[in-house]
Amino acid sequence: MKLIHQRIGNKSRWIWTVGKTDCPINVYFVIDTSESIALQTVPIQSLVDHMKEFIPEFISQLENEVYQGQVSMTWQFGGLHYSDVVEIYSPLTSSKDTYINKLRGISYIGRGTFTDCAISNMTDQIMKHTPHEVNFAVVITDGHVTGSPCGGMKMQADLARSKGIKLFAVAPSQLIFEPGLQEIANTPYELYRNNYATTKKDALEVNDETIKKIIKPGLSQSPLPLPLAPAAPVFFHFLWCMGNRTSFPLTIHICGLQLPQISWEASNSVSAARHITSATTAHFPWDR
Repeated sequence: MKLIHQRIGNKSRWIWTVGKTDCPINVYFVIDTSESIALQTVPIQSLVDHMKEFIPEFISQLENEVYQGQVSMTWQFGGLHYSDVVEIYSPLTSSKDTYINKLRGISYIGRGTFTDCAISNMTDQIMKHTPHEVNFAVVITDGHVTGSPCGGMKMQADLARSKGIKLFAVAPSQLIFEPGLQEIANTPYELYRNNYATTKKDALEVNDETIKKIIKPGLSQSPLPLPLAPAAPVFFHFLWCMGNRTSFPLTIHICGLQLPQISWEASNSVSAARHITSATTAHFPWDR
């Protein structure tokens, strides 16, 4: 047991804590390397190569952090790529170097696009290794499919959501089928879809705005002092999602640890959020 000092706004206090609470967070990338992706550019591998540049830039923003000396948040990364077959290129690993080396080894497969089977494999991989941790998937595809032998994208995405996995849908270019991407993404779409793309419009350059919007949504638009933003901003954006309340003292639980009650006025919050999802509350319950 140790004594630590906490500061909440202009108030502070000393509290006793018993060690740190481990909070492992997993991010699994699902990459479409089918013919509809590969043939969009010349040479045909170039769009796939671009995805292999986007992902390292993305994960470079994710750092292990300790929040208020109490919650130890660590990141793991894994991934698969697919067409009408699925190839797992990296199991979940805490080593960015190991993950990136395996990512660099993939090349396009071509042929058809069975996204439902890819999502099913992603869910199986996560549930097999880390069923009780905080799990996210980033699905990079154009939304088009050539077949659905595993029950369809929506069915498999809903199954992943039922197991607590939060899915982001990210396009590899501007040539997309938006209804398909929305079948994959969690709701609200403002957080999990929001026109995310790995490339900038009319250019094969890493779309850093997509990375910023996923990792730190709303920071440039709102003065909301999200308590976890300095420590581990990525994906904790759903703590913004408190609905239309004039004021809301919250008790937030993260990885089993209750954090101090937090309050702020609607002038700092309503513009920043509209929803909180059931998938979020399954891992991060909150009450007034």
